[in-house]
Amino acid sequence: MGGQDKPARHWARAIVATVAVLAASAFAAEIAARTLFGLETLQYRRPYQPVFISGDYHYLMPNAELPYVRGGPVALGYREGLFGLFYDAATPPPHSSTTLADFLFSHRHARYNAAEVDRITCAEPDAILVHVLGGSVAQGFSADEPPDTWHARLELMLREKLGRHDVYVFNGAMGGFVSLQERLAYHLAVAPRRASLVLIVNGYNDVTIPANSAVRPGDPFQLGLRLSQLFNDGFIWWLARHSAIAHTILQNEFNKHVAAYRRLLNKNDAVFAKQAGAIADIYVENMNEVLGACEGRGQACLVGIQPARSVTAAYLGVQSDDILSQERMVQLYRLLLDKVAASPHRAKFVDLTHVFDKGEKLQHYADSVHPNYAGQQVLAKALLTPALAALRSATAAPAAPGRCFRRE
Repeated sequence: MGGQDKPARHWARAIVATVAVLAASAFAAEIAARTLFGLETLQYRRPYQPVFISGDYHYLMPNAELPYVRGGPVALGYREGLFGLFYDAATPPPHSSTTLADFLFSHRHARYNAAEVDRITCAEPDAILVHVLGGSVAQGFSADEPPDTWHARLELMLREKLGRHDVYVFNGAMGGFVSLQERLAYHLAVAPRRASLVLIVNGYNDVTIPANSAVRPGDPFQLGLRLSQLFNDGFIWWLARHSAIAHTILQNEFNKHVAAYRRLLNKNDAVFAKQAGAIADIYVENMNEVLGACEGRGQACLVGIQPARSVTAAYLGVQSDDILSQERMVQLYRLLLDKVAASPHRAKFVDLTHVFDKGEKLQHYADSVHPNYAGQQVLAKALLTPALAALRSATAAPAAPGRCFRRE
């Protein structure tokens, strides 16, 4: 009997030793990956937002920190339990669903947060209120400080032209948003509030995000990621949050799919034509829905189609590629503008794609799409005339009944 036990003990020791060697090797490889090659575990720049899919921009942070960011579940009154997040009934309950969109007014370049927007709206019933929606260009993302943004400049110019100090430009734009998210933002963040003018500045994200993130035309850029996390094996995502090597493998797989999709759009005319048509159709559908809702509310609304450096360069006869080739970018913008021209609300669209054709031209861009300080000023001036015309012919839609009398 004793002789039979020895081989078993030998194999047990061998298995334990092998596991120990593998664990030590994996640990050493992980340390080397982080220290020698600078690899990182899975981090996030934008948290998941349950209604809008993606939230505000933050520097890279691990998943465990996301509940505590602005607009995160903790700010909404949810608390971490042993196995999840649960609403804490001891926190003040909301009296409006607009609180789910309050994070839109809290980005780094916003000059009025949601509480200030409501305070001004209720305290100054005769004030002129302009609500801005859109993506990062609408935010003024590349400006150094909030006073340098185009919407701050527009507010000053409107006050000067109208001879009034009670003109406010509230910025509820969010970087990375596409027209679907802006459509949601209008209904959740703006429609319940009083607005003299709703100004949407967009277009570029709808055109480029499919190629940038390998999502369907019209889908938010994070949607594929979130679907993967929900429906794929959760173990690989857990491992990526703790292992830089696993995260790198996951990232490389994602990049491979994005690169293949991008190559297909650049090289295959038939595939590109179908994708481009869908992009333009979805964008115009979303904007038509918002503009139709504005019309039904008696509310002044404008949509400014923003410029892009590759398109401006094409107008100037200069080569400048983007996420897609310059040729494809021009084709996408041309199709978008053609669809807008056929819209029943075409008079409410403002073509801003030529605003940087003069003066400093391409020097107005800080990168492929965001204007620098000089570009911010040019953009504000380009929007001044249509904004004034819209305001002078508008009657402000009232806020939701009783909104200013609610106690939050």
